[in-house]
Amino acid sequence: MKKKRDPEIIAADFAAEMRQAFGQEMQSLFLVGSAARGDFVHGKSDINTVVILTEEGMTWLEKAYPILQTWKHKGIAVPHFMLTDVFDNAQDSYPLEFLDFKCFHKVIMGPDTLSTLIIPREPLRLQIERELRGKLFLLRQIFVAQAGRSKELNAALIKSVSVFTAVFQGILELAGKPIPANRKDLFSYTAEYAGFSDRVFQQILEIRQGQGSKNQRVIFKDLLHVIPEIVHWIDKFDSK
Repeated sequence: MKKKRDPEIIAADFAAEMRQAFGQEMQSLFLVGSAARGDFVHGKSDINTVVILTEEGMTWLEKAYPILQTWKHKGIAVPHFMLTDVFDNAQDSYPLEFLDFKCFHKVIMGPDTLSTLIIPREPLRLQIERELRGKLFLLRQIFVAQAGRSKELNAALIKSVSVFTAVFQGILELAGKPIPANRKDLFSYTAEYAGFSDRVFQQILEIRQGQGSKNQRVIFKDLLHVIPEIVHWIDKFDSK
């Protein structure tokens, strides 16, 4: 039986090879995503990283190509390549993504610049609302097109977990409350704070784990019912 390697060890070996290629132009490398969150599944989850480069390093991205060709077979996904000044210039545009990096990361190499990120509140609220409205629009389309196909509905429900995870993390950040790594707790705490039922979201998590109800149509309709409640709540939220 093939031995399962710790994704943190794999990321460290990957970082060493990247540092050899980029030298001092690579400032930091962080482990993010499921491997940092604690719900990494061997054989299914990718190993996600953030690589911080200088402007000079960013002009030589092709150096990463042969390295990634080797390491993708060990689970390394294409990294998020960022400039050293990204934390000053991009947080307003992508607050949910940066919040996730801030809350759930492991330092593999370099200074821990992610822990000191300041997430702007009103851009965060606006992105939460935008993500929810966009997901509602998309799920309605999927339901109309695929209502008779359980497999397609199931796939759409599972895919929605990442969006709701990011959105609920954002809501707790706005509330100034701790953000749990466990998704079940995250969904429960957010629902309790914002005043909506978490039942359908817990059902989606069960489906994601290969358990739970097989009646995807009912779950889908319940989801389409509760999302507008959350949209209304976040629309009225005072982020100042």
